[in-house]
Amino acid sequence: MKDKLILIEGGGSIGKRHINNLQKLGFSNLYCLKRKPDMNFEKEFNVKVITDYNQLTHKPFAVFVCNPTSLHISSLEKAVKNNAHVFMEKPLTYDREEWKKAKALLTNYNQTFFIGFMLRYHPLVKEIHNIIRNEKLGKVFSARFEFGSYLPYWHPYEDYHISYAARKELGGGVIHTITHELDLILHYFGIPNEVSAHKMNLNKLQIDVEEIFEGTFIYEDKIVTLHLDYLQKDYDRRISILFDEGSLRWNWHENMIVIKKHKETEKKIKLENFDVNKLYIDELIDFFKIIEKKETKKLDKETALINSDLALRLHEAAETKKNVPIKNIDYGTYT
Repeated sequence: MKDKLILIEGGGSIGKRHINNLQKLGFSNLYCLKRKPDMNFEKEFNVKVITDYNQLTHKPFAVFVCNPTSLHISSLEKAVKNNAHVFMEKPLTYDREEWKKAKALLTNYNQTFFIGFMLRYHPLVKEIHNIIRNEKLGKVFSARFEFGSYLPYWHPYEDYHISYAARKELGGGVIHTITHELDLILHYFGIPNEVSAHKMNLNKLQIDVEEIFEGTFIYEDKIVTLHLDYLQKDYDRRISILFDEGSLRWNWHENMIVIKKHKETEKKIKLENFDVNKLYIDELIDFFKIIEKKETKKLDKETALINSDLALRLHEAAETKKNVPIKNIDYGTYT
Protein backbone atom coordinates (compact mmCIF):
# COMPACT_ATOMS: atom_id res chain seq x y z
CA MET A 1 0.00 0.00 0.00
CA LYS A 2 2.83 2.41 0.83
CA ASP A 3 3.77 2.85 -2.82
CA LYS A 4 0.24 3.95 -3.77
CA LEU A 5 -0.26 7.46 -5.12
CA ILE A 6 -1.55 9.82 -2.43
CA LEU A 7 -2.73 13.34 -3.20
CA ILE A 8 -2.71 16.09 -0.58
CA GLU A 9 -4.95 19.00 -1.56
CA GLY A 10 -3.59 22.13 0.06
CA GLY A 11 -0.08 23.00 1.18
CA GLY A 12 -0.84 24.96 4.34
CA SER A 13 0.17 24.00 7.86
CA ILE A 14 -2.07 20.92 8.11
CA GLY A 15 -1.18 19.77 4.60
CA LYS A 16 2.51 20.01 5.48
CA ARG A 17 1.95 18.08 8.70
CA HIS A 18 0.22 15.25 6.86
CA ILE A 19 2.97 15.13 4.24
CA ASN A 20 5.63 14.82 6.93
CA ASN A 21 3.65 12.20 8.85
CA LEU A 22 2.86 10.14 5.76
CA GLN A 23 6.57 10.07 5.00
CA LYS A 24 7.32 9.00 8.58
CA LEU A 25 4.91 6.09 8.04
CA GLY A 26 6.76 5.07 4.89
CA PHE A 27 4.57 6.56 2.15
CA SER A 28 6.65 8.04 -0.66
CA ASN A 29 4.46 8.51 -3.75
CA LEU A 30 3.07 11.85 -2.64
CA TYR A 31 1.61 14.67 -4.72
CA CYS A 32 0.43 18.06 -3.44
CA LEU A 33 -2.26 20.04 -5.27
CA LYS A 34 -1.57 23.77 -5.02
CA ARG A 35 -2.81 26.84 -6.87
CA LYS A 36 0.57 27.54 -8.47
CA PRO A 37 3.71 25.54 -9.30
CA ASP A 38 6.13 25.61 -6.37
CA MET A 39 9.61 24.19 -6.87
CA ASN A 40 10.75 25.28 -3.40
CA PHE A 41 7.85 23.38 -1.82
CA GLU A 42 8.70 20.30 -3.89
CA LYS A 43 12.31 20.39 -2.74
CA GLU A 44 11.57 21.10 0.92
CA PHE A 45 8.86 18.47 1.35
CA ASN A 46 10.01 15.93 -1.23
CA VAL A 47 6.67 15.83 -3.05
CA LYS A 48 5.51 16.50 -6.59
CA VAL A 49 3.45 19.72 -6.81
CA ILE A 50 0.61 19.78 -9.34
CA THR A 51 -2.02 22.38 -10.13
CA ASP A 52 -4.60 20.07 -11.74
CA TYR A 53 -5.72 16.43 -11.46
CA ASN A 54 -4.74 15.94 -15.13
CA GLN A 55 -1.08 16.17 -14.09
CA LEU A 56 -1.32 12.97 -12.04
CA THR A 57 0.31 9.91 -13.58
CA HIS A 58 -2.71 7.83 -12.57
CA LYS A 59 -5.74 8.00 -10.31
CA PRO A 60 -5.00 8.65 -6.62
CA PHE A 61 -5.39 5.83 -4.14
CA ALA A 62 -6.24 8.33 -1.38
CA VAL A 63 -6.94 12.06 -1.27
CA PHE A 64 -6.25 14.26 1.76
CA VAL A 65 -8.48 17.34 1.72
CA CYS A 66 -6.52 20.05 3.53
CA ASN A 67 -7.65 23.22 1.76
CA PRO A 68 -10.03 25.97 2.98
CA THR A 69 -13.49 24.79 4.05
CA SER A 70 -15.12 26.51 1.09
CA LEU A 71 -13.27 24.11 -1.25
CA HIS A 72 -14.00 20.89 0.61
CA ILE A 73 -17.00 19.69 -1.35
CA SER A 74 -15.51 20.41 -4.78
CA SER A 75 -12.45 18.43 -3.61
CA LEU A 76 -14.70 15.65 -2.37
CA GLU A 77 -16.49 15.58 -5.71
CA LYS A 78 -13.20 15.07 -7.59
CA ALA A 79 -12.05 12.40 -5.15
CA VAL A 80 -15.32 10.49 -5.49
CA LYS A 81 -15.13 10.75 -9.28
CA ASN A 82 -11.69 9.13 -9.07
CA ASN A 83 -12.93 6.45 -6.65
CA ALA A 84 -10.32 7.43 -4.06
CA HIS A 85 -10.32 6.91 -0.32
CA VAL A 86 -10.81 10.29 1.37
CA PHE A 87 -9.25 11.79 4.48
CA MET A 88 -10.87 15.19 5.05
CA GLU A 89 -9.79 17.79 7.54
CA LYS A 90 -12.70 19.06 9.61
CA PRO A 91 -15.23 20.44 9.07
CA LEU A 92 -16.99 18.77 6.16
CA THR A 93 -18.59 22.05 5.06
CA TYR A 94 -20.03 25.38 6.21
CA ASP A 95 -22.91 25.78 3.76
CA ARG A 96 -26.33 24.06 3.69
CA GLU A 97 -26.43 23.53 -0.09
CA GLU A 98 -22.87 22.17 -0.03
CA TRP A 99 -23.91 19.90 2.86
CA LYS A 100 -26.74 18.49 0.73
CA LYS A 101 -24.31 17.89 -2.13
CA ALA A 102 -21.88 16.13 0.24
CA LYS A 103 -24.65 13.90 1.57
CA ALA A 104 -25.62 12.91 -1.99
CA LEU A 105 -21.98 12.19 -2.88
CA LEU A 106 -21.35 10.09 0.21
CA THR A 107 -24.65 8.22 0.61
CA ASN A 108 -23.69 5.25 -1.55
CA TYR A 109 -19.94 5.80 -1.67
CA ASN A 110 -18.17 2.60 -0.67
CA GLN A 111 -14.60 3.78 -0.36
CA THR A 112 -13.27 4.86 3.04
CA PHE A 113 -14.19 8.37 4.15
CA PHE A 114 -12.50 9.69 7.31
CA ILE A 115 -12.94 13.06 9.00
CA GLY A 116 -9.91 14.34 10.91
CA PHE A 117 -11.04 14.98 14.47
CA MET A 118 -7.62 14.19 15.90
CA LEU A 119 -8.55 15.34 19.43
CA ARG A 120 -10.38 12.03 19.91
CA TYR A 121 -6.94 10.37 19.91
CA HIS A 122 -5.71 12.29 22.95
CA PRO A 123 -5.17 9.70 25.75
CA LEU A 124 -6.89 11.83 28.37
CA VAL A 125 -9.81 12.66 26.09
CA LYS A 126 -10.23 8.91 25.61
CA GLU A 127 -9.98 8.35 29.36
CA ILE A 128 -12.79 10.86 29.95
CA HIS A 129 -14.92 8.88 27.50
CA ASN A 130 -14.23 5.70 29.52
CA ILE A 131 -15.17 7.41 32.79
CA ILE A 132 -18.47 8.60 31.32
CA ARG A 133 -19.34 5.21 29.79
CA ASN A 134 -18.37 3.22 32.87
CA GLU A 135 -20.32 5.60 35.16
CA LYS A 136 -17.43 5.62 37.62
CA LEU A 137 -18.78 8.88 39.01
CA GLY A 138 -22.43 8.15 38.30
CA LYS A 139 -24.38 9.82 35.51
CA VAL A 140 -23.56 13.19 33.97
CA PHE A 141 -25.98 16.04 34.59
CA SER A 142 -23.90 18.96 33.32
CA ALA A 143 -20.78 19.55 31.21
CA ARG A 144 -18.83 22.53 29.90
CA PHE A 145 -16.47 22.60 26.89
CA GLU A 146 -14.29 25.65 26.24
CA PHE A 147 -11.83 26.75 23.58
CA GLY A 148 -10.18 30.14 23.20
CA SER A 149 -7.19 31.19 21.12
CA TYR A 150 -6.10 34.53 19.68
CA LEU A 151 -6.50 34.28 15.91
CA PRO A 152 -3.61 36.65 15.02
CA TYR A 153 -1.24 34.26 16.84
CA TRP A 154 -2.23 31.15 14.87
CA HIS A 155 0.04 31.70 11.88
CA PRO A 156 2.25 34.68 12.73
CA TYR A 157 3.99 34.38 9.35
CA GLU A 158 0.82 35.49 7.51
CA ASP A 159 -1.83 38.21 7.74
CA TYR A 160 -4.67 36.58 9.68
CA HIS A 161 -7.22 38.77 7.88
CA ILE A 162 -6.75 36.72 4.70
CA SER A 163 -6.80 33.31 6.37
CA TYR A 164 -9.79 31.03 5.80
CA ALA A 165 -10.64 31.15 9.53
CA ALA A 166 -11.28 34.89 9.28
CA ARG A 167 -13.28 35.05 6.05
CA LYS A 168 -16.94 34.22 5.60
CA GLU A 169 -16.60 33.30 1.92
CA LEU A 170 -13.93 30.70 2.78
CA GLY A 171 -16.02 29.07 5.50
CA GLY A 172 -14.46 30.86 8.44
CA GLY A 173 -15.81 31.90 11.81
CA VAL A 174 -15.23 30.27 15.15
CA ILE A 175 -18.25 27.92 14.89
CA HIS A 176 -17.10 26.12 11.74
CA THR A 177 -13.37 26.45 12.37
CA ILE A 178 -13.29 25.10 15.92
CA THR A 179 -15.38 21.92 15.68
CA HIS A 180 -13.38 19.51 17.86
CA GLU A 181 -15.39 20.37 20.96
CA LEU A 182 -18.65 19.91 19.07
CA ASP A 183 -17.38 16.50 17.98
CA LEU A 184 -16.54 15.55 21.56
CA ILE A 185 -19.97 16.62 22.82
CA LEU A 186 -21.57 14.33 20.23
CA HIS A 187 -19.05 11.56 20.91
CA TYR A 188 -19.54 11.67 24.67
CA PHE A 189 -23.26 12.34 24.92
CA GLY A 190 -24.90 11.70 21.54
CA ILE A 191 -27.29 13.97 19.68
CA PRO A 192 -29.16 16.54 21.82
CA ASN A 193 -32.89 17.18 21.79
CA GLU A 194 -32.43 20.86 20.97
CA VAL A 195 -29.85 23.64 20.90
CA SER A 196 -29.74 27.35 21.66
CA ALA A 197 -26.91 29.68 20.77
CA HIS A 198 -25.44 33.18 20.72
CA LYS A 199 -22.67 34.49 18.49
CA MET A 200 -21.06 37.91 18.23
CA ASN A 201 -18.53 39.84 16.25
CA LEU A 202 -17.13 42.36 18.70
CA ASN A 203 -14.98 43.90 15.94
CA LYS A 204 -11.83 43.34 17.95
CA LEU A 205 -10.14 41.61 15.01
CA GLN A 206 -11.70 43.48 12.06
CA ILE A 207 -13.01 40.33 10.39
CA ASP A 208 -16.44 39.53 8.91
CA VAL A 209 -17.27 36.39 10.92
CA GLU A 210 -18.22 35.63 14.52
CA GLU A 211 -15.36 36.02 17.00
CA ILE A 212 -17.16 34.54 20.00
CA PHE A 213 -19.83 31.88 20.47
CA GLU A 214 -21.83 30.36 23.31
CA GLY A 215 -24.07 27.34 22.78
CA THR A 216 -26.32 25.15 24.92
CA PHE A 217 -27.13 21.52 24.14
CA ILE A 218 -30.26 20.29 25.88
CA TYR A 219 -30.70 16.56 26.57
CA GLU A 220 -33.35 14.62 28.47
CA ASP A 221 -31.10 14.31 31.52
CA LYS A 222 -28.34 16.89 31.17
CA ILE A 223 -27.34 20.33 29.91
CA VAL A 224 -24.05 20.82 28.06
CA THR A 225 -22.58 24.21 27.19
CA LEU A 226 -19.93 25.18 24.65
CA HIS A 227 -17.75 28.31 24.53
CA LEU A 228 -15.56 29.23 21.54
CA ASP A 229 -13.60 32.39 20.83
CA TYR A 230 -10.82 33.86 18.70
CA LEU A 231 -9.97 36.43 21.35
CA GLN A 232 -8.08 34.89 24.29
CA LYS A 233 -4.43 35.87 24.15
CA ASP A 234 -3.45 32.78 26.15
CA TYR A 235 -4.52 29.55 24.41
CA ASP A 236 -7.15 27.72 26.43
CA ARG A 237 -8.88 24.36 25.89
CA ARG A 238 -10.70 22.61 28.73
CA ILE A 239 -13.52 20.25 29.71
CA SER A 240 -15.44 20.23 33.00
CA ILE A 241 -18.05 17.56 33.77
CA LEU A 242 -20.41 17.22 36.75
CA PHE A 243 -21.66 13.76 37.75
CA ASP A 244 -24.10 12.54 40.38
CA GLU A 245 -21.17 11.41 42.53
CA GLY A 246 -18.44 13.91 41.70
CA SER A 247 -16.69 15.89 38.99
CA LEU A 248 -13.75 15.92 36.62
CA ARG A 249 -11.81 18.59 34.82
CA TRP A 250 -9.15 18.57 32.12
CA ASN A 251 -7.31 21.26 30.28
CA TRP A 252 -4.82 21.09 27.45
CA HIS A 253 -1.91 22.63 29.35
CA GLU A 254 -1.95 20.59 32.56
CA ASN A 255 -1.97 17.20 30.79
CA MET A 256 -3.96 15.65 33.59
CA ILE A 257 -7.52 14.79 34.55
CA VAL A 258 -8.50 15.90 38.05
CA ILE A 259 -11.24 13.69 39.51
CA LYS A 260 -13.11 14.51 42.70
CA LYS A 261 -15.48 11.83 43.93
CA HIS A 262 -17.91 12.73 46.71
CA LYS A 263 -16.27 12.31 50.16
CA GLU A 264 -13.06 10.98 48.63
CA THR A 265 -9.62 12.48 48.11
CA GLU A 266 -8.97 14.20 44.80
CA LYS A 267 -7.36 11.92 42.22
CA LYS A 268 -5.12 12.95 39.32
CA ILE A 269 -4.50 11.03 36.11
CA LYS A 270 -1.33 12.46 34.58
CA LEU A 271 0.03 12.19 31.06
CA GLU A 272 3.81 12.26 30.78
CA ASN A 273 5.90 13.17 27.71
CA PHE A 274 2.91 14.10 25.59
CA ASP A 275 3.65 14.61 21.87
CA VAL A 276 0.81 16.36 20.06
CA ASN A 277 1.96 15.08 16.67
CA LYS A 278 1.20 11.53 17.82
CA LEU A 279 -2.51 12.39 17.62
CA TYR A 280 -2.08 13.06 13.90
CA ILE A 281 0.04 9.95 13.40
CA ASP A 282 -2.54 7.79 15.17
CA GLU A 283 -5.41 9.03 13.04
CA LEU A 284 -3.42 8.28 9.87
CA ILE A 285 -2.73 4.76 11.11
CA ASP A 286 -6.45 4.22 11.72
CA PHE A 287 -7.35 5.64 8.31
CA PHE A 288 -5.19 3.08 6.54
CA LYS A 289 -6.31 0.28 8.89
CA ILE A 290 -9.92 1.02 7.96
CA ILE A 291 -8.99 0.86 4.28
CA GLU A 292 -7.37 -2.55 4.89
CA LYS A 293 -10.40 -3.71 6.93
CA LYS A 294 -8.15 -4.10 9.99
CA GLU A 295 -10.11 -1.51 11.97
CA THR A 296 -13.82 -0.95 12.29
CA LYS A 297 -15.17 2.29 10.88
CA LYS A 298 -14.85 5.44 12.97
CA LEU A 299 -14.93 9.17 12.27
CA ASP A 300 -16.79 8.31 9.09
CA LYS A 301 -19.19 10.10 6.72
CA GLU A 302 -22.05 10.03 9.25
CA THR A 303 -19.83 11.71 11.83
CA ALA A 304 -18.83 14.40 9.33
CA LEU A 305 -22.38 15.05 8.13
CA ILE A 306 -23.83 15.28 11.63
CA ASN A 307 -21.08 17.57 12.91
CA SER A 308 -21.53 20.06 10.05
CA ASP A 309 -25.31 19.86 10.28
CA LEU A 310 -25.22 20.68 14.00
CA ALA A 311 -22.84 23.59 13.36
CA LEU A 312 -25.29 24.97 10.79
CA ARG A 313 -28.15 24.59 13.27
CA LEU A 314 -26.12 26.46 15.90
CA HIS A 315 -25.86 29.33 13.43
CA GLU A 316 -29.62 29.10 12.90
CA ALA A 317 -30.28 29.18 16.63
CA ALA A 318 -28.02 32.22 17.07
CA GLU A 319 -29.56 34.10 14.15
CA THR A 320 -33.21 33.38 15.01
CA LYS A 321 -32.65 33.66 18.77
CA LYS A 322 -34.80 30.53 19.14
CA ASN A 323 -34.14 27.01 20.33
CA VAL A 324 -33.68 24.70 17.34
CA PRO A 325 -35.06 21.17 17.75
CA ILE A 326 -32.75 18.29 16.83
CA LYS A 327 -34.46 15.27 18.38
CA ASN A 328 -36.66 14.29 15.43
CA ILE A 329 -33.98 14.53 12.74
CA ASP A 330 -33.20 11.13 11.25
CA TYR A 331 -29.42 10.89 11.28
CA GLY A 332 -29.25 7.12 11.05
CA THR A 333 -26.42 5.42 12.91
CA TYR A 334 -24.01 7.72 14.72
CA THR A 335 -20.87 6.65 16.59
